[in-house]
Amino acid sequence: MTEALRTKLQITNDSRLLKKASRELIDILKDRGIGEETLFDVQAGFEEALRNAMLHGNRLHPDKKVIVETEITFEQVTISVEDEGEGFDPDSLPDPTLEENLLKESGRGIYLIRHLMDRVRYENGGRRVVMTKYLKKRL
Repeated sequence: MTEALRTKLQITNDSRLLKKASRELIDILKDRGIGEETLFDVQAGFEEALRNAMLHGNRLHPDKKVIVETEITFEQVTISVEDEGEGFDPDSLPDPTLEENLLKESGRGIYLIRHLMDRVRYENGGRRVVMTKYLKKRL
């Protein structure tokens, strides 16, 4: 593949649309021969970022949208997920691996994304997360 495949979509705060967007992305990557381990990492990271945008960013407000942009090249997939919320400082979140945070019901999503993806950065006051996963072809 020599040219990048770019997509952009707007999603309402609906978990069914989250799963649909995830399936479409994974189907594209499968068609390009991406291995199962990489597919898992991309799918889990993408779904977590999208869920965070809907729940924490947009607070499930029915009029707010999430913008998802993807760019797939031979070497990598880059996914941007942006909500219409107030933003946040990702560095201010408590470490979910510390003993005092182990039993908390939330707070693991960003940690998970950072460990599944190869590069993660936050922009626009924390309203946009840009994640990159380097792709390895199946052998």
